[in-house]
Amino acid sequence: MTTKSFYYSQIADLRIEGVGPHASFSINLNVTNDNKPNRKWVYVSATGKTAAAKAAGSGSVLFWCSVRDRLYNKIYKLNRHRGEYFAIGINDSIIGSVKFQISKKGLLLPVIEIEAGYIYDGGYVGSAVPFPSSMKRKIVLTQFDKHYYDS
Repeated sequence: MTTKSFYYSQIADLRIEGVGPHASFSINLNVTNDNKPNRKWVYVSATGKTAAAKAAGSGSVLFWCSVRDRLYNKIYKLNRHRGEYFAIGINDSIIGSVKFQISKKGLLLPVIEIEAGYIYDGGYVGSAVPFPSSMKRKIVLTQFDKHYYDS
């Protein structure tokens, strides 16, 4: 079982008074992959951070994140589930987690693609998304285990 942490940031702009370039955001990911014969279990959890709500003076930020298995082109959305726990910092927002399985496909490396972003919710005045509205990053997972019965 291998666990790695990834930190990605995105410069962004939000056309709301007082925010502007303070709309930049960052995502902190923890990726665990557990090798089994001819497949692996992948667990991804994430938190997000931005100064957009503080710069605007009110409102809230709603983060979202999805994971795409590039071998089979399946998309999984991170959600918050009861009973799951995260270690977060003072200004971090919990995005959620997801667990899925990737089966071995020839000699290809397992790769996942993360897409994340947020929506600024200003309450009765409406909501807005920053520009760019999301970021995409690729993560190459560890190779599938080689077993004596693999050909």
